[in-house]
Formats: sequence, C-alpha cells, structure tokens
Amino acid sequence: MHDLTKEVWVNYTYEDWLAHFKENDKARLKLDFASEPELSEEQRKLIFKSIKAFQMGEHSDGIYLAELAEKFGKEYKEPDYPATMNLFIKEENFHSAYLAWYLDHHKEPKAKKNKLDKIFRDLRHDGKLITEIMVLVTAETIALSYYSALGNVADKIGSKDLRAICNQMLHDELPHIVFQTYTLSHFGDKRSIRSKRRFIMGCTTLAVYLMYGKLLRAGGYNYRKFRGDNFAYLNQSILMAAKMSQG
Repeated sequence: MHDLTKEVWVNYTYEDWLAHFKENDKARLKLDFASEPELSEEQRKLIFKSIKAFQMGEHSDGIYLAELAEKFGKEYKEPDYPATMNLFIKEENFHSAYLAWYLDHHKEPKAKKNKLDKIFRDLRHDGKLITEIMVLVTAETIALSYYSALGNVADKIGSKDLRAICNQMLHDELPHIVFQTYTLSHFGDKRSIRSKRRFIMGCTTLAVYLMYGKLLRAGGYNYRKFRGDNFAYLNQSILMAAKMSQG
C-alpha cells in the first residue's frame, strides 16, 4: 500500500498534470520478449482470461470523454484540462497496447467483449463527467491490486516481460488516482458523492473477484485483502478530494 496523501501529486494543478503526462509520453515501455518462456496450458488458463479483460478495458477512443473534458474546462475555467485528459487517454491506450503485445507474442486472441468492460460501461450510463471520473478512478484503484497480483504470478512463471508490464502499470496508475481525485474535488466534498463512490467500489470489487479470483489468489490476494486494499485507496482518495476542494 502506498500513502498517496504524501505524494507530491496532491499539490498538482492541471498545468502540473499536463507537464507530468508530457514527460511520461517521452518514455514508453519497450518489450522484445527475448527471454519470455513458453507457458503451460495451466498457466495460460490462469492469466489470459483476466489479461484479455484488462487489455480491452484499458483501450478507449476517448471521443466522448474528450468532449466532456472540453465542457468541464470551460465551465470551471481550467483551460489545461482537455489537453491533459487527451494525454491521459493516450497513456491508457499504451497500457492496452502493452497487454496486446503480450497476448500477440503468445498467439492468444484478444477479447471482443467481456463482462468487466460491460460493468464499467453500465456504471457510466448517465453521461456526466463526474460519473465517468468516479468509474475511472474505481477501475484504476482496482488495477493497482490486479497488477500487483499479476506481477506476483509473473514472477512465479518466470515472465520478465509480464513483470515489466505490471511494473509500468503500477508506476502510471498511482498518479492517475490522484489526477482523477483532483478532478472530483471540483465537484465539492458531498456526502452523495462519497456514498456513490463507495457503492461503485463495492459492486465492482465483488464482480472482479468473482470473475478473476483464481488469478488474484494465485498472486496473493484473497477477497479480504483485495477488498481491503481497494477501499483503503478509495478512502485516501476521498480524503484528498475533501482537502483539495477546500483550496
């Protein structure tokens, strides 16, 4: 567990976030799979179902989110937000690409649809930026536990490339949570927002564990730890949003 409340990102404005994402865009993960081992059928069954789901979930054309970001930027007088959001979307698509490369190397077809992606889409049904961001930060929080577990499994099967992918994801997702939290802080510290965030986290945590619990357990996450870590990060985000909203 990281204490995000003590990171430098908590003091970032959108101008700072724009610089952050521009800097990240200069250094992308390079993979050659030269030392990637052949996977047994059992290992493939263990990891690929969830990898396909997260690969699909990380990908987005971002068109609608970019439109909402433009409206938010004008309404809240945050001119750097739309460009920052575009770079965030680009970074998420790189995450999807890393997982796609891994699947391609192992000649594993990518998913065309999955239940996890549908859950997140259903949660965003009202078309408001605040809901989009609440769902995004939930997904990114859950991703911290998932990629930590997947990285542990990667070590067990001897996949340095999969471990490198997981490390990159964790490196990027931690600041993402603070970035999304900063946006949520613009909507104020409201009980209704906190309650909705906890509801979304509870539903999503249970759904993800029911679908991918075998992988999570193999990576050291029973349900108690998975839920505990997810809600611990959520509570950090709620605390940060409250402080940020006070200016």
